[in-house]
Amino acid sequence: MLRNAGWIVMAVLCACSPRQNTPAHPPAPPAPQRPALKAVISADYTKLTLGEQVLLEAGKDGFLSIHQVRYSPAQDYFLVIGCGYECNDNVGFLFAADGSGKRKFTARWDFILQTAAEWSADGKYVYYYRINSSGAEAPAGTPAPGWVQVEIKTGTKAPAATRVLKPAATYRVFNVASDDVLNVRVAAGAAAPIAGTLPATAAGVRVTGTGVTAGGSVWVPIRYGELAGWINQNFLCEE
Repeated sequence: MLRNAGWIVMAVLCACSPRQNTPAHPPAPPAPQRPALKAVISADYTKLTLGEQVLLEAGKDGFLSIHQVRYSPAQDYFLVIGCGYECNDNVGFLFAADGSGKRKFTARWDFILQTAAEWSADGKYVYYYRINSSGAEAPAGTPAPGWVQVEIKTGTKAPAATRVLKPAATYRVFNVASDDVLNVRVAAGAAAPIAGTLPATAAGVRVTGTGVTAGGSVWVPIRYGELAGWINQNFLCEE
């Protein structure tokens, strides 16, 4: 009987012992993600390509050279600035990230001043500073120069009522004569005392808060080096 009891104890111990699992194979590494193709400006600035696609060509598409490509915050669209007369009267195009949906959003007597084009923070709009021409007199009735917004989904254009400068971005002074300066005020509005000035070539200007409407224009608080104050945002363009 005792001899049989020993066998029973051993059987119970074996049954209760944890089973040794066969080591599982380590999971396969994820397949490497191919980087999304980006639009590329040719070395001579005359073509814009995306992979094998030729998206724009100087002359054929109505400009002298390709100046700049700017992607939307979500990288799902990009805008292209093409140089026109002296690279002042510039043209603008919009594309989806895959190169489809080509759309020219400027027209005759409706140009981008230099590189004054930027994305809204949510990527729903492109803003650009519209001019008639820097080299010819515009016909009567042509809209006055100023910031314009283009709604990406519909292409609708209107004065840039939704333009809000982004604290994460840096800005440069623009549309100020080279021998002039931009006044920085101690408060919003042209009647406020002057805190200092920015040269016409100033860059690296940071917006430090929310804009305030004064005298029909939006003024934003800024910092430039040690200088802080308020500037009319119409004279700032994203770098």
